[in-house]
Order: sequence, then structure tokens, then C-alpha cells
Amino acid sequence: MTRLGRFVVAGLPALVLALGGAARAGTPPAFSQRCAVCHQPNATGIPGIYPPLAGTVGRYLRVSQGRSYLVHLLLFGMNGPILSQGTRYEGLMPSASDFSNEELAAAINYVLEEFNARQLPRDFKPITAAEFQAARGTNLTQAEVLREREQLFSALEKTARNGNGR
Repeated sequence: MTRLGRFVVAGLPALVLALGGAARAGTPPAFSQRCAVCHQPNATGIPGIYPPLAGTVGRYLRVSQGRSYLVHLLLFGMNGPILSQGTRYEGLMPSASDFSNEELAAAINYVLEEFNARQLPRDFKPITAAEFQAARGTNLTQAEVLREREQLFSALEKTARNGNGR
């Protein structure tokens, strides 16, 4: 890749955030400062570059391992190819573990409630700071989080086949 190409790719998140507008008042700082930079203030992502959060991650909570996957994803990040809404993404999601447990819980619950409300299970309970605190000691690698995602999607497919999608 050329120097110019690396500069464009490295500066893309900041440019997109500037063009996409600032997050609304009341948006959790962890979301506006970290998540929205790539996934956009409206959580729609950028097709082929950054996957959407809107209309996607709420369904993860339809199976038991969905909560822990979301917590692990924010704490440890993930590296490797994924498929989201039929689009393949190759990349790295960095860890957000530098934010407090409370900030991370506020960010993920904002994403779930603001952009995924229709997908949430009827018995949805917000993810807590205590869940982040308990998971910090697991020290998963980004590759392990990717494997966790693959297992989550297998469980979601099995649930859908059995007619237990909500």
C-alpha cells in the first residue's frame, strides 16, 4: 500500500465521523468516542469496511452466550474475517477495556436499546457493569473472541431452526 493509501485508511474513521455528524446529546461517551468512530453515530457502519451495529447485535441476546460475547468483544476486541448482513468484513476491532465497566455497560446498552430494540428478547435485561468486571479477568485473545462469535452464530442458527427465535 502506498503512503497516501495508508494515510487515507488511517484517517478514514475521523473523516467519516466528521461527515456523519456528532452523536446525540446523552450518548454514552464510550459509544461516541470509540464505537461511533468506525460504526458511525447511527450505528449503520460503512459497508465493506466497518460492520453495522444497528439491527444486528440485538439478536445475539436470544441465546445464553450472547451476553458474554458482547462483553468479551468490548473488553478484548476481535481480529479476523466476519460476515454481517451478507457482507464480509476483514479487520480488527480494538479493545475498549480502557473505559470503565460502567461506561462499557452504558455503551452496549445504548446500542442494544437505541438501535436494536426490535430484536431484543422479551425478557431482555440490560448488561451490567458487574458483568464487565467479572469478565475482565478472563483475558481472552482476539482470536478467542472470534471463535466465540462463530459458536454464537451456530447457536443462533440452531435456535432459528428450532423456531425459538424470540
